[in-house]
Amino acid sequence: MQKNGWNLDDVCPDNKFEELLTEAEKSIELMEKWWEKLSKDMSLNEFKKFLEFDENVGEIFSRLGYLPMLKESVDQKDTQARLMKTKVDNLVLKFNEKSRKVGHWLKGLPVEGKKTLDDMSASRLFKAIPDLEYGLNYARLAAKHTLTQREEEIIDNKDVAGGQVISDLRGLIEADFVYELGKKKIKTQGELMSLVHSKNPKLREGAYRALFKKHQENSDKFFVMYQAVVRDWGFEAKIRGYDSPISVRNFANHLPDKAIETLLKVCREERKVFWKYFEYKGKMLKKSKLSRFDLYAPTTKIKERKYGFEESKKMVLESFEEFSPRFANEARKMIEENHIDWEIKKNKRSGAFCATVGPKITPYVMLNHTNTTRDVSTLAHELGHGVHSLYANKHYASSQHANLPLAETASTLAETIMFEKMLAKEKDIEVKRQMLSEKIGESYATILRQAYFEIFEVEAHKMVAKGTTEKELSKLWLSGLKEQFGPGVKVDNVFKYEWMYVSHIFESPFYCYAYSFGELLSLSLYARYKKDKGFVKQIENLLEAGGSRDPKEILEEIGVDMSDENFWRGGFEVIKGWQEQLLTTTV
Repeated sequence: MQKNGWNLDDVCPDNKFEELLTEAEKSIELMEKWWEKLSKDMSLNEFKKFLEFDENVGEIFSRLGYLPMLKESVDQKDTQARLMKTKVDNLVLKFNEKSRKVGHWLKGLPVEGKKTLDDMSASRLFKAIPDLEYGLNYARLAAKHTLTQREEEIIDNKDVAGGQVISDLRGLIEADFVYELGKKKIKTQGELMSLVHSKNPKLREGAYRALFKKHQENSDKFFVMYQAVVRDWGFEAKIRGYDSPISVRNFANHLPDKAIETLLKVCREERKVFWKYFEYKGKMLKKSKLSRFDLYAPTTKIKERKYGFEESKKMVLESFEEFSPRFANEARKMIEENHIDWEIKKNKRSGAFCATVGPKITPYVMLNHTNTTRDVSTLAHELGHGVHSLYANKHYASSQHANLPLAETASTLAETIMFEKMLAKEKDIEVKRQMLSEKIGESYATILRQAYFEIFEVEAHKMVAKGTTEKELSKLWLSGLKEQFGPGVKVDNVFKYEWMYVSHIFESPFYCYAYSFGELLSLSLYARYKKDKGFVKQIENLLEAGGSRDPKEILEEIGVDMSDENFWRGGFEVIKGWQEQLLTTTV
C-alpha cells in the first residue's frame, strides 16, 4: 500500500535547513561581486556564468520557501514551519535589497554607478543562454511598470509584513472553524465540503449553511481583509502604470488584455449552455426548479461508488498510459517518490494543489482524498500539473513554469482523459448518466464559475476603490450567481457570503480565469486528439515548452488563436456533446 505523506527530504531535510539558509545568505555577498562585474561590454561566456549563478540562487530560495509552505499546508499550526517561513522571508528581503539593482539594470533602467544596458547590448548578452532569452526580453518590457529601487524595496517589505500576513490570518481564522451540522461537529472544511455531493438533500443544504454561517459570523473580518487586499492591489496597479487592476495579472501571465476580455465575454454569452443541464438536473431530482444547494447532487438513486486511494491511483495511471506512456511515467514518479499527501487531517489545508519546487525535484501533490469519484478526478488534475512540470524540467528554473493560463492545460487535459476512459468502460446506464451529469457540473465549475469570479473581481475592485460595504459586495456576488444560473435555478440568499470562502480572490487577485482558459483550451486539444491520435506529439511539444517562449507563439504552432472568439466557443461545443449524450442516455 502506498505510504501517505511527503518525503520532504528531497526539498531539504529539516536538519539541513539552517545550512541551506547559510548558503543562501552567502549568495548575497556573491551577488554584490557579480554586480561589480556586470557590464554591457562583458563577454557572452562571463554573462552566461552570471545567469547560471542567478538561476542556482533562485533554486536555493525556492527550496527554502517551499519547505515551510509544504509543512504548513498539512498542518497550519506547525510552529516550526512558521519560524522557518519567517527566517526565509527576512532573508529574501535582504537578498532583494542587493539584487534589485541588478534587475533594474537588466531591464535597461538607469542605476547609479553603472552604464545603462542599451537594447543592442542586451540583445547580444541575452543570447548567452537561449533558454532564458525570452524571459529576459520580457523583463525589459516590464521596465515601464517598474518603480525605483527604493520604492521596490518598500513594496517588498510591505508585501511580507502586510499582504502575506492577511493571507496567513485568513487561513488561521478558517482553520479554527468548527462547523455544526445538526448535533455533529465537523472540524475540517474538506470533510464538510464532501457532503455537498451527498445524495441526501438535507446534508447538502446543511453543509452549505454550516459553511456560510461561519463566514457570515466573521463577515466583518473577511470584508476588512478583502478591502485591504483590493486597495493594495489597486494602488500598486496605479503607481506602476497599468491600465486596470486585472492588467497586472494579464501582464504577469504574458497575455494581452484583449484576449482575457474576449474569454470572459464568450463565457458570459455562452452561459446558457449550462442552463439545459440545470433544467435536466432539476427534473432528475424531481424538483420543479433546481436549487443551488443541489448543484453537485448525484442524479441517480444508485449508491455512489467509493474509490480508495490505491484504486484511484491505478485508474489514473492506466488512463494516462493509454494517452501516452511518457505521460504516465512522469505521473508515476510523484507516487513512487512519496511526493503525495492525500489523507484528511486536522489543521490540514483544504483543497488540493501541486507544487513545483524546481527542475531537479519531482513535484509535490497535496489532496484531501475522501474516496469519491470526484477525488479520482482531482488526483488526475494535480498529477497533470506535475506531469507538465516534469515535461518541462530540461529548462532552467525560471523558464520551466508555463505561464499561468497554459499551466492549467495538462491538468484539465488529464481530467478529461480520465473521465473519457471511465465513461467508455462503464456499462451501467445509471452510473454512466451520473458520470456525465457530474462531468458537466465540473465543467460548469471550472469554466463558468471561475469566469464569474473574475467578473465579480473586476466590479469589486472598482467598488472598493470608490468606497463600498460588505453588504454591497455580497449583493454584487449574489447578482452574479443569479445571472450565471439563469431562471432555472433558485439561489438562496445565504450564498451571498460565498465570496468570502473563495481564497483565490484574497490570495491571488484575478488568478481564476486561468482555469477557464485551461479548461476550454484542453477540451479543444482533446477533441483534436480524438480525431487524430498522432496529435499527442504536438500536445507534448506544448508541455515541453514550459515558460521558455511566448504563449501566443506556442499556441499558434498548434493552431490556436486566443483572440478569436470562435476558438473559445469551440470548447463549449465539447460540453454540448456531453449534454447531448446525457439526454440520449436518459432516454
